[in-house]
Amino acid sequence: ENETKPEDCIPDVPGNESAREFLAHAPTKGLWMPLGKEVKVMQCWRCKRYGHRTGDKECPFFIKGNQKLEQFRVAHEDPMYDLIRENKRHEKEMRIQQLKQLLEDSTSDDDNDSDGSSEDDDESSSSSTSSECRDKHKKKK
Repeated sequence: ENETKPEDCIPDVPGNESAREFLAHAPTKGLWMPLGKEVKVMQCWRCKRYGHRTGDKECPFFIKGNQKLEQFRVAHEDPMYDLIRENKRHEKEMRIQQLKQLLEDSTSDDDNDSDGSSEDDDESSSSSTSSECRDKHKKKK
């Protein structure tokens, strides 16, 4: 009389009636499955229902779960995540240093060009410098 029934391991809540009903009529001995349906006594972490695992297509939250949370979870479960993040940060710092160096080189070149021009004609030297700047802006565009 005190036999444990297989369906007793699944809580009696509205989402689990089909699993409980299936286990109530499932065979208790042998390896065969009625109607080819597999008996799974496992609980999903997302929806808390029995009969499938987290990530199975049977889960109602398979596609429509919290996408940002899932992306974060997948990224942090990836062992390469930290390495990739560190490489991106390093590449960004290298680009910033290269751009700073390029900017310093271009400003030092402008200073050298203006020093080398004749000091008699201040207007011509300033106009030539401004025309050089315009040429550089045209090249960038």
